Amino acid sequence: MVSADVERALWAYTIPELVALAVLLALVAGSVFGAGTFLASTPFTVRVALLAFLVVELLIPIAVYLDMRRLDDPPDRVWIHAAAMPVVNLFGAIAYLDRRNRRLRGE
Repeated sequence: MVSADVERALWAYTIPELVALAVLLALVAGSVFGAGTFLASTPFTVRVALLAFLVVELLIPIAVYLDMRRLDDPPDRVWIHAAAMPVVNLFGAIAYLDRRNRRLRGE
């Protein structure tokens, strides 16, 4: 179990990570849909791929958070931070699901 101080420190990193991803998502979405000039010189297909990547990067920590809220005995919230780190979050989500399944089986 993670102490309350460690959990607060992790939230101090997790919130800015998610806000930065959301801002970047808004900028790229504006560029893709013609509302901005961010990455205007980048090919359209690259901007769409980046937009899809950012959507996935934001959906993973949201899914982990919502899943943790529905469990009676949720694992440590450190998993939300692991799922919020860009690129690493796929490994974090897989590890969280493995840990959750083992916990539900009683291992």
